Amino acid sequence: MNDNPIYTELKKRIVLLDFEPGQVLREKELIEEFGVSRTPVREALIRLETEGLVKIFPNLGTIVSEVSFQQLKDVFEIRAFLVGLTGQLAAARITGEELEQVRAQIGRMKEEQDPKALMRLDLELHDLINRATKNEVLVKILGMLRDQAVRIWAFSRSADGYYAHLAEEFEGLVEALEKRDGEACSEILERHTRGFIEHIRSQLTW
Repeated sequence: MNDNPIYTELKKRIVLLDFEPGQVLREKELIEEFGVSRTPVREALIRLETEGLVKIFPNLGTIVSEVSFQQLKDVFEIRAFLVGLTGQLAAARITGEELEQVRAQIGRMKEEQDPKALMRLDLELHDLINRATKNEVLVKILGMLRDQAVRIWAFSRSADGYYAHLAEEFEGLVEALEKRDGEACSEILERHTRGFIEHIRSQLTW
């Protein structure tokens, strides 16, 4: 089943801080912007609340959740554990079409220079790899963990320097996937995740 496009767009805005923590989201304004009835907007907000990205207060409105650094620690612990499994499954199950999409995405990374655009490309690449596992439970869990982690990363305002070398971090990924080398694929993804974590730690006091 396809995602509610309003949910997808709102989540992207929250994760990338187009909607700031604490910002009020008014249903009437969203209904007007997307040109829909109240129902799909309400469904999107309820789903975002289940993922911890907004808080709905009856008769008051919806507020974008605050950033929690304790939550970031928790997210990194789980994500670091799962990324190796993701590499193993993706290498074993990726299709030829998905492989070409990964190749194209890395090519776009090499050509892009804008940090925010690179962040979006990074999110999309992880989505491609996650879906290649053909494990819907893993895809859902990793998507939620990624959204929370990237949101705090964006909040730290530390993305610019890191994204300058993003494409280099995926060097060898296509070859590893082509060879069905799960160990190599896992190693590349784990190294990328460790770099992500260490960069955040260098910007924040934990």
